[in-house]
Amino acid sequence: MKKTVLAALLGVALCSPWPALAESSYLKVSVGQSRYGNPLDTDTERALSLAYGAALDATWGYEVGYIHFGNLRQGAPGLALTTRSQALYGAAVANLPINSATRVYSKVGLAAVNTKVSFDVGYVGSVADSGTNTNLMAGLGLDYKFSPQVAGNIEYQYFGNAYQLPINLSAWTVGLKYGF
Repeated sequence: MKKTVLAALLGVALCSPWPALAESSYLKVSVGQSRYGNPLDTDTERALSLAYGAALDATWGYEVGYIHFGNLRQGAPGLALTTRSQALYGAAVANLPINSATRVYSKVGLAAVNTKVSFDVGYVGSVADSGTNTNLMAGLGLDYKFSPQVAGNIEYQYFGNAYQLPINLSAWTVGLKYGF
């Protein structure tokens, strides 16, 4: 799945109109905390994200990205439930500049969320199931430009339910954007 996601991101990046968007394209790398939330409990794990985006004009743009929500492990030794979720998304981005260095943005799009659940019963063995579903996703963020090419970023993203589970996936991340 990871190789497919990276190939898809690279394909989108290479097919973008580079000359027209040369000063408004960016690559974003982020790390933060994911949230696996269900009606009875909420657990957190480390989130990692990679995205490519471009501005179409001063207000509108797009972003495609990949996020890994971490491997959530619950239970005792010999009896454990592991949930791993990741998503590939495409979103429209709306920008609101606050000043020359700071902007607030929101994004809405579609995400293909892949989830794998495995139940390990010690010496007996393990049972696993996985699947992918498509969800609406949304996000809010704040960028601060340190230089014309480098910006810091804080962002919240919501990805909906994991595959066949009553678990909502979301993440708070901080990252760096490199504009080119």
